[in-house]
Amino acid sequence: MATDYDNFARFYDLEYRNVKDDLEFYRQFAMRSESPILELGCGTGRVLTHLARSGFRVTGIDLSHPMLDIARQRIAGDTRLERHIHIEEADMRSFTLRTRFRMAFCAINSFMHLLTTEDQVACLSAVHHHLVPGGLLIVDLFNPDLALMLEGGGRVTLERLLVDTVGPTIVTKMVSAWVDRASQVNHVTYLYDEMGNKGELKRTVASISQRYLYRYEMELLLQRTRFPLEHVYGSYELDDYGPDSLKMIFVARRE
Repeated sequence: MATDYDNFARFYDLEYRNVKDDLEFYRQFAMRSESPILELGCGTGRVLTHLARSGFRVTGIDLSHPMLDIARQRIAGDTRLERHIHIEEADMRSFTLRTRFRMAFCAINSFMHLLTTEDQVACLSAVHHHLVPGGLLIVDLFNPDLALMLEGGGRVTLERLLVDTVGPTIVTKMVSAWVDRASQVNHVTYLYDEMGNKGELKRTVASISQRYLYRYEMELLLQRTRFPLEHVYGSYELDDYGPDSLKMIFVARRE
């Protein structure tokens, strides 16, 4: 099944492959929970591989075949990673696995790709089914700043330059976004420009939609799906969530 991420899996990996801010956060919770561990929306395998190198057995699911291809390439040939990681193309709303996990997590806003309450409940219910009693669930969301999201107003802005050591050296990333306040959905279009060896310009356009959630909205979803809340953190350093927090990281336990 095609997904919004298929068209720019390579660029996503270029941008996120070296992000390390949350890796120790997940490793510490994995040490509390122990294996096996489930990652929802594992993408190109950034967190999966870190946990596997730390000795944990991890399963990752994602609906994007191109993303998982990159994850498999990252793992291929490394005996330790191949032994500790299982990857499966599956929908986080309706997956069925044989394993029962001690911890599940959804990193860096991946949960926001579920655009309806029905999809969100379906996902959490599926996770509940796959966790052992008392199993840990972590969901990492950004703290919505509506003024900041509305600031772009559909304008195209330069966001960053990405370095690709395989293809063209520099990839220019531009972004345009607009917010549907009625449905709480942020619609984002990415434009990636690459200059070829002969000066030709190649542009890749990819669009995604993300539904932002507020704190008590997420808490009600967890309550509805029988995940008693343990804590809400505002950072990977375990700061308490507050009005100026950039993140809302929900830690809950399966009943």
